[in-house]
Amino acid sequence: MKKTYFQKLFNPCITIFSTLLFCIICSFLLNICMNTLQKITYLALFYQFVSIVYISSLFVAIVAFFSLLALVYHEAFLRLKEDNLTNLWKSIYQTLTMRIFLRQSEHSETVTTIEQAKITRYNPINKYFNRAVRKAIVDVRENNVTLLIRIPKTQQATKILKDMEMLISEEIANRNPDYYFSRPERNGKCLYFVGTKRK
Repeated sequence: MKKTYFQKLFNPCITIFSTLLFCIICSFLLNICMNTLQKITYLALFYQFVSIVYISSLFVAIVAFFSLLALVYHEAFLRLKEDNLTNLWKSIYQTLTMRIFLRQSEHSETVTTIEQAKITRYNPINKYFNRAVRKAIVDVRENNVTLLIRIPKTQQATKILKDMEMLISEEIANRNPDYYFSRPERNGKCLYFVGTKRK
């Protein structure tokens, strides 16, 4: 199954957006710092260093902004041409909420040792599972809905996903009542839940 433009670029867009947000916050804080340092003469060298970091942060923010704008514009143009913008917003919203739904929150367990001491052990299975499902993408189109979930790398984490298949099918069907969902299909490293519009 071939990935759509939205499925390919959603995760890079999230990364670019996070970078942009981080650089804007850094630029704002560095600007405040520069205004304070400018008044102190013996910290001139440190002021120059901070100003270089400020300019670099501003430059990265500008590049990230225009990159994000270009990617979003292209997707919006494709949606207007082939689909509609409402489905783009539905895709973004459902992707973010589905990631929250899939996430396994229990990372640790308390174990009592022979000496009656309680220690906390972290569960690496949930870590591998969460790493895979945080890249899940829901793509809502006029004629179909596709939920793409990357298969976890470990056998135990894959078993969690396998056990959740029915629950995931119910959840995605509940969010899109106008679509009929078939059984999930595995294609390479991804699991696809495909919904077709009811007639």
